[in-house]
Amino acid sequence: MGSKIKFSALLLVTIITLQAQEKSLSFKQVDSTTYSLYLKQDWKSLIEFGESSLENGIDFYYLHVRMGIAYFKEGKMLSAIKMFENAFNKNKYDLVVQEYLYWSYYYSGMILESRLFYTKLSQQIKDKINLKLPKTNAVNVEFFATTNVDYDRLLESDANLNGSDYRYFTDYYKSISVGLNHPLSNNLNLYHRLSVLPIAAVKKENLSNTIFKGTETRYYADMTFSLRNRLYIDTYLNFIFGSFKEQEANQIQGGGPFGQSNTSESFTYFNYIIGGSITKASYYVSSKFNISISNLNDYNQIQAGYTASFYPFNNTSFIPFGSIQFVSESINSTSNSRMVYTGGATFNSDYFSVMGYGNFGEINNFNANNGSIIYNQVESVVNELGVVFNFYTNKMILKLGYSYMEMEATNFSEEGLILQNKYNFNQQNIIGGITWKL
Repeated sequence: MGSKIKFSALLLVTIITLQAQEKSLSFKQVDSTTYSLYLKQDWKSLIEFGESSLENGIDFYYLHVRMGIAYFKEGKMLSAIKMFENAFNKNKYDLVVQEYLYWSYYYSGMILESRLFYTKLSQQIKDKINLKLPKTNAVNVEFFATTNVDYDRLLESDANLNGSDYRYFTDYYKSISVGLNHPLSNNLNLYHRLSVLPIAAVKKENLSNTIFKGTETRYYADMTFSLRNRLYIDTYLNFIFGSFKEQEANQIQGGGPFGQSNTSESFTYFNYIIGGSITKASYYVSSKFNISISNLNDYNQIQAGYTASFYPFNNTSFIPFGSIQFVSESINSTSNSRMVYTGGATFNSDYFSVMGYGNFGEINNFNANNGSIIYNQVESVVNELGVVFNFYTNKMILKLGYSYMEMEATNFSEEGLILQNKYNFNQQNIIGGITWKL
């Protein structure tokens, strides 16, 4: 019995010794091979061999450094961040890792993360990068214009109108905006924008077409805080001031998204959106939770939702995204709730980006992109399909976009009550702008 125990123990020791030798040999092979590939700048082979090594349990400091550099050279910044963060946590004094990790954050679009990491850099790397935070680092001007594709038909048609029933529909509205971006500190950024919108709309009542003209002014501000570890908090607001005046009846030009109001000679309104969001970016997905309150068109509203952006190739070259938003609103003792869905994808290159998207649901009294985009026409958007192009130069970003909306609205009774009769039309939107980097 004793001899069997001794034999088993000897066998176990032999197996452990052989495994240790095999692992030692594998480590040497990985170390020498990845170093050779690094010297040859064969980044794709280095990445492939390195990933295989990690899967087989071979993991050491310089493997992360070499793979991080290879991912960086191949433009896979999120994977580079992962490798450099692992290396930095093991050795915070490696100047190569410090510099590469800083630029990996920067080129992946995590600007606040790069600023925060700058405070951790050795003075030698700080002097090399020489980060400066001007009071204003970007100025942008944007325009937005809509066209009611079915305006003439709606102007002439009395379909679905009975007696003193009436309906409102948008002729057009346009917008010109000027925005400024301020890096207030390494972990704090402010963007704000002032927009002016000339608006035209029509009140259709049997053969009478009453025209409204007005101007809406919006002030938008978004403060972004970075809490490190790719965690961000935004607080935002959008204040909306509007003034409209009734024009001559039967005049074929017009008014705008002026709320549910009677045809007094003139009226004004003030609406607001106040909200916040929290975003966590990982190596594979970015998750954002948002919540806001508003009184668009005099509805007391709460909106909350979740947005996810995915990085299937471990970089920011192709980003599918999706969002689900819950909206609850009430007015005059009536309330309703609904869901709004968004989906799309963005393709990015060094010189341009293109984003295609779709919005689906009952979209009105609604905000998107941290309250910067507002759907406050009286009519609801049934769905919207759009595309946005951005073209990049060293000092400028040029933006051009287009969207097509299917719209739906209801008629009103003489007393101002919403009726079941609905009418539909289509609307086109053109977006453009230019941003100067200072």
